[in-house]
Amino acid sequence: MLLSLRDIKKSFGGVQALRGASMDVVRGKVTALVGDNGAGKSTLIKIVMGVHPPTSGTIVLEGQEISVANPESARSLGIEAIYQDLALVGTFDLVQNFFLGRERTRSYFGGLITVLDKAAMRKEALKVLTGRVGIQIGNPYANAFVMSGGQRQAVAIGRAIHSDARLIIMDEPTAALGVEETDRVLTIIERLRDQGLTVLMVSHNLEHVFRCADSIAVMHRGEVNVQVPVNEVSRQDIVTHIMGSRAVG
Repeated sequence: MLLSLRDIKKSFGGVQALRGASMDVVRGKVTALVGDNGAGKSTLIKIVMGVHPPTSGTIVLEGQEISVANPESARSLGIEAIYQDLALVGTFDLVQNFFLGRERTRSYFGGLITVLDKAAMRKEALKVLTGRVGIQIGNPYANAFVMSGGQRQAVAIGRAIHSDARLIIMDEPTAALGVEETDRVLTIIERLRDQGLTVLMVSHNLEHVFRCADSIAVMHRGEVNVQVPVNEVSRQDIVTHIMGSRAVG
């Protein structure tokens, strides 16, 4: 087990957003987190990423109880999140976005002069994107705002892989994508699993969930109603759980 969340509660003033959510993320698998709007999915993810502290509950990573103070702490633990905005700079090119905040440098004259190692960054970025992510790059110096939605998603995914993430959290990875781009992103997720990477995917689209996920955790009103292997449940079962029933089948 890579990640276990146990009885996570979170209140914002008088509003209880999470009422004791518990779920597991298995190493090397794709776990889907589904639920209606307001079910608590975003809050739960933000707690894992250190955006919000839990009111109570336990987070266990690889058998060790952890405290995630902030997003930097999460990344230091090997937890990366890819949000819907992808955190890409529109006026930066593929390579600049890939290494955003983690640029490679070269020093000259005993460290008196330091410059960006653009050649090394380009080589590393293309190696990850064409090899591990599996996409073809036309112009690596094109700005992000001219890339397709699928290409931008691929850059964000490649950046997470390159950081040696133990867990990649994807928040609605196919939102606002066309059919072809959606298929490309889902193929990337399947490819990551085949490489042994661990993915927690938040999605409203059950077709995408049933294609990629190994297990599904369903949230309702701040709790995880059920977590079940995909091959042991139907789409109608999941819809029933989303509506609030705890009964399986």
